[in-house]
Amino acid sequence: YTKEPTCTTAGEYYTYCRNCSASQGRSTEPATDHFWVTWKQVFATCTTPGYTEFVCGDCGADGGTTTTPAKGHSFGAWFTTTQATCMEEGMQKRECATCGATESRGIPKTGHKFGAWFTTTQATCMEEGIQTRECTQCSVTERRGIAKTEHAWNEGTIVLAPTTEQEGVKEWVCTACGMVRTRPIPKLTSGGTTAAPAASPTAAPTDTPTAAPTDTPAASTDAPAAETADKNGKGEKTGGKGEKPGTGETPAGPDDAQKNQKGDAPEKAEKSGSSVGRVLLLTLLPLLLIAAVVVLLLVRKKKARQD
Repeated sequence: YTKEPTCTTAGEYYTYCRNCSASQGRSTEPATDHFWVTWKQVFATCTTPGYTEFVCGDCGADGGTTTTPAKGHSFGAWFTTTQATCMEEGMQKRECATCGATESRGIPKTGHKFGAWFTTTQATCMEEGIQTRECTQCSVTERRGIAKTEHAWNEGTIVLAPTTEQEGVKEWVCTACGMVRTRPIPKLTSGGTTAAPAASPTAAPTDTPTAAPTDTPAASTDAPAAETADKNGKGEKTGGKGEKPGTGETPAGPDDAQKNQKGDAPEKAEKSGSSVGRVLLLTLLPLLLIAAVVVLLLVRKKKARQD
């Protein structure tokens, strides 16, 4: 060889006769080309790419670099590290089987699991009651109010009997809280008849003590007709001043009306008694029916609230 071939250049050489040393002339040999070998190699991981560098094993020329992409994590199944509760979130994790990297995620709150409502304070006619329920997981409680109950009125008492000159007063008392309610009783008529009795206070629009109800009350039957007539008679005696002692004559006035009334007492008493009886029967019967219906509705309403 006069010139050795390389990776990039051709070589030259001469041939001679082995016996006489005669030359056959110059010949060429092509370049050998590069012989690439790995110079440096970095393997890819879950998050970073890999690469390989090459050089020529003959001349040391740079053969360039090839890359490989990142593999990505190979995570296993999620496992719980912190259990979720009613008030706080839980936590789950999973781990890469290749590099050991971990990921985390939250678990939503479970929310309260309340039991049944139970009464801690009974409702009265003056104050609301309280009901409570408790979470079976964390013992947190919730409260709600119970509506007031209706007043439990008694049958009523006449504290002031009516007369022809002034109204009477009937009073009811709540047996639960002691609240008092009154209603006026109209004045008695001049004939001594009585009107319908005062209605029950359950129809009153407000709970204000001693408030006047909307229903028009009437005179109570507790004052008898005879007593009323007696009062009227006394009033007429005090008003008459025309009597003359010893003469047997009296001027026209209230005394004459009183005498005529006494003379016709049997007939008027019989007529008045039958008239009063019819009035009382026609008046009391509807009121008693209404009162019975109202009491029945109140009892059902109270039972429904207790349930």
